[in-house]
Amino acid sequence: MSLSADWVTAVGTAMAGLATIIAAWAGIRGVDAWRAEIVGRRKAELAEDVLAQFYRARDVLIWARLPDRPPGSAPQGEDRDRRHQSHASPIERLTQESALFSELQASRYRFMAYFGESSSHPFEEMRAIHGEVMSSAESLIRDPDQLASDTERDRWEDAIGWVDDADDVLARRLAETIAAVEHICRPLIADQHYHRRRTMDA
Repeated sequence: MSLSADWVTAVGTAMAGLATIIAAWAGIRGVDAWRAEIVGRRKAELAEDVLAQFYRARDVLIWARLPDRPPGSAPQGEDRDRRHQSHASPIERLTQESALFSELQASRYRFMAYFGESSSHPFEEMRAIHGEVMSSAESLIRDPDQLASDTERDRWEDAIGWVDDADDVLARRLAETIAAVEHICRPLIADQHYHRRRTMDA
């Protein structure tokens, strides 16, 4: 049975159309893969930058809370100027690094856009810790005659670092904040580095 010319033409047209569809599908898949790669790379870069900012912020807060006198030592022998300077030190140190904390908070919304609203918690906690250190130091400065209750002054002094390591709640909160942002960022950074090595080895 011979094939008619029209039938051959129709088959050829159908095959050409199918080839066009397959090529278009492959092109779309290629574009999607390219977009996914770009987004993945941007997420990894943002994660790396933000994690580095959190590490720097942690170190600044640790430095800001280093007491000018040994934790637990009695302040009675200190004159007012000495106590004032000790209380002012955290404010001075954090003010020197205010740009870092502003940059960190400026990264918050981009981070949320990539990682979801729940990812904002470490930013909020870092801001809360920073604010607690600042406000506690300010409260101590405003109370030079130690008129506040012992409970209040203990809480303020704990916040600025005048506390034994075993009782340092704020230091534990800071460590937990870093662990939370590491949990988000590290897997993505490691995955991006793995793909980068695979590309270089290929």
